[in-house]
Amino acid sequence: MPPYPNDIPVVIVGAGPTGLTAANLLAVYGVDCVVLEQTAEPMNLPRAIVIDDEGARTMQVFGVDKTYLKDTMEGVGSRYYDDEGNCFAETGRGPRNFGFAKRQFFFQPELEAALRDVSAQTSPGTLHFGAEVTDVRNGPDHALVTVQDADGHSHQIRTQWVLACDGGRSPIRERLGIPMSGNTYEEDWIVVDTMNDPDPTLYSKFFCSGARPTVSVPAPHGGRRYEFMLQPGETREQVLQDGFLKDLMTPYRPYRTEDIVRKTVYRFHARMAEQFQSGRILLMGDAAHLTPPFAGQGMNAGLRDAHNVAWKLAVILRGGADAHIMQSYEAERRKPAWDMIQLAVAMGSIVMPAGRDQIMFRDLMMQALEPFPAVKDWLVHMRFKPKPQYLEGLFLDLDTPLFEASLVGEMIPQPEVQKGSKVQLLDDITGLGFCLIAQNAEGAAALAALEQDTLLGLPLTAITLDTMGSGDLDALRPVDPQAIRPFLTHRDQILLVRPDRYCAAAFFPEALSATLERCTALLTQTDAAPKAVEMTA
Repeated sequence: MPPYPNDIPVVIVGAGPTGLTAANLLAVYGVDCVVLEQTAEPMNLPRAIVIDDEGARTMQVFGVDKTYLKDTMEGVGSRYYDDEGNCFAETGRGPRNFGFAKRQFFFQPELEAALRDVSAQTSPGTLHFGAEVTDVRNGPDHALVTVQDADGHSHQIRTQWVLACDGGRSPIRERLGIPMSGNTYEEDWIVVDTMNDPDPTLYSKFFCSGARPTVSVPAPHGGRRYEFMLQPGETREQVLQDGFLKDLMTPYRPYRTEDIVRKTVYRFHARMAEQFQSGRILLMGDAAHLTPPFAGQGMNAGLRDAHNVAWKLAVILRGGADAHIMQSYEAERRKPAWDMIQLAVAMGSIVMPAGRDQIMFRDLMMQALEPFPAVKDWLVHMRFKPKPQYLEGLFLDLDTPLFEASLVGEMIPQPEVQKGSKVQLLDDITGLGFCLIAQNAEGAAALAALEQDTLLGLPLTAITLDTMGSGDLDALRPVDPQAIRPFLTHRDQILLVRPDRYCAAAFFPEALSATLERCTALLTQTDAAPKAVEMTA
């Protein structure tokens, strides 16, 4: 076991997907950290099962998209069934707006092993198992973390920042006295993970029954996850008995104990911490927000937290940015995280209808929408899902966009682009830091004259994207012209993109130097950070 550091820039508590992703992002940004995990060894149980396109894009930064994720199962959509077994709604794959499939199914122990492998290669000695954090205290410009090792010895670590990625029951959040607001579902759910499943389809299936709502989700290696809602009077002990589960699962597959990977009972939550930050301590992932599983967003919300925080830590610790910019973490992430929780709650009302009245309303609504296919398509395909967008935070002129369809504050698309015969995803060219994107000759000339290749300690890459078919041999040509349509709003401008792939600014070429100066000022001035957004239920 490597020794514990006495002083290190960042301490991460929790070695789940959020904590490991944050550690790997910090490593590529050149920031030292240590990861403290209370359990003696990795958990070998599937919990999260879906990674979305935004989450895969985050892992692209440190290359897991080219190793473990490339062999995961791409979902083809979802189907919703009524009590008679009729499919009353169906969704498809959806577009690959951000370079990856909307849903990829994975086995969490394997994903975590892949994340640990990256950490071992890029920053060996970072991860400590059997490390229980017993105290965290804020100082004026640092924090002190007390950790007890597997032998019972106590160590104290001085750090600039603590990332509490320690789960839904977060001891750090409890120690800080930060309450969770929101709701907990009254109903418990049985979750059964299987292998050797006879259902090979890659659809998620939602049996929206008024008697016993059931969910069936594809899993790797010929497996599948089944979720059944408990009925009044059923106990946790009763429903996990083999005889009970055999009766429950027989309509879907033969029940064989040797095929059961895990069986457990969960209670779902739609809750959020009343603050994400206390001094130098940041709550992330499930420690900050708990999402019902129906939208597959629980783990993915934590990955968004990790990317949002990691680059800001890098510009603070390596680029001279002011620590106050970390207040933008909560300002940016609170509303999107709450919106995803609300989306999951809305989906839950479809999956587990509360009585015959709600079922009748659902069926009548679907019938009424038959003459309006565009409206039905919008509803069924859940296009009301919030897009990756921040309404405030570290952006320039966010409140006064020059164009109605401005990308400022939004995650930019990630199309496949081509130069010569080589085809790559856009992020593989823009790199891990900031990026400037031009689309016309004037913008390209301004970027060519720029002598600056870093911004606040991170790389600053400049590219030209041929969105209008100019034929410029030095520009990147999109493989699918439709995939770059959002860029066309700014075809006469240059985009400044943050390391987390959100557009920070859009400006005309003559304002290049001034915009870089404004961005630097935004991140270095002590009064530049926005206030947090209030959560409303």
